[in-house]
Amino acid sequence: MGLRLWAKNAIRLFSIDLKQHKKAIRKHETFETMFDNLKYEILEELKSAQIPKMVKARETIRTLCSSRKSLVRFGDGEFNLIEGRDIGFQKASPLLSKRLAEVLTNRDDDILVGIPDVFGSLEAYCQHVRSYWREWLPKNRGRIYAMIDMEKTYYDACFTGFAIQAADTSDEALEAYYGEIRKIWDSRDITFIKGAGSEDFEFDIYDNAKSVNYIYAPKAQAFEKYDEILAEALKQPKDRLMIVVLGPTATVLAYDLAKAGYQALDMGHMGKDYDWFKRKLDKNVGKFFSC
Repeated sequence: MGLRLWAKNAIRLFSIDLKQHKKAIRKHETFETMFDNLKYEILEELKSAQIPKMVKARETIRTLCSSRKSLVRFGDGEFNLIEGRDIGFQKASPLLSKRLAEVLTNRDDDILVGIPDVFGSLEAYCQHVRSYWREWLPKNRGRIYAMIDMEKTYYDACFTGFAIQAADTSDEALEAYYGEIRKIWDSRDITFIKGAGSEDFEFDIYDNAKSVNYIYAPKAQAFEKYDEILAEALKQPKDRLMIVVLGPTATVLAYDLAKAGYQALDMGHMGKDYDWFKRKLDKNVGKFFSC
């Protein structure tokens, strides 16, 4: 039995009146024997299945804490841009597509490449996020696999949006999680590269840094000013930690800064994620990623 057919049958099974159909079912099998054997039927289907080699969120954080490695991150927007499709705040271009593809498959051991850790188990995520990826993956898994290097080890790009996506959002769990993350830049000199006019937060996850300065870039279509942004960033001393929050442009910029000798981190929604948690805002994944 194919995996898709099994899934349809399982859905059908849980939608019927089990008491009404109990006698008919027991003519052939019990629920216990059916589910016991299904694992072997699924195993046969899964022999040819692949998932990318992934490092989980907490191990991603530990790696950044114990090294001066850089980080670049890919999500569905970056994958769309590789294929030449515009996203809301960044038009596609042949150059951006080429650069993103280069970054995605690079083999530099000092540059961690993050992709969403969603291609296997989704147990770490809340139900809303699980549902999103379960809808998205059947339509997109093949094209993503065609872009990535299945022999390369990737890191979890979703670690920067933990509070809004995680299954366990207890205060205790989140305080411990962010306590670990803050060690990455504790007492470091930071240069932020971010969109001009982008929001400031009531609770600043980076407030344990030694010092912070800013380089501002366009909030939208930032890649059109890429050479200017990079040139300004390269004026900073090499011992500063470069944190980039600039959409898909951050992916390329963090990579180029790492190649130039900086430690550069593409941190995406981390600041907003922490601020939402500390302000005890209602968990609304759709609203979080739309604003």
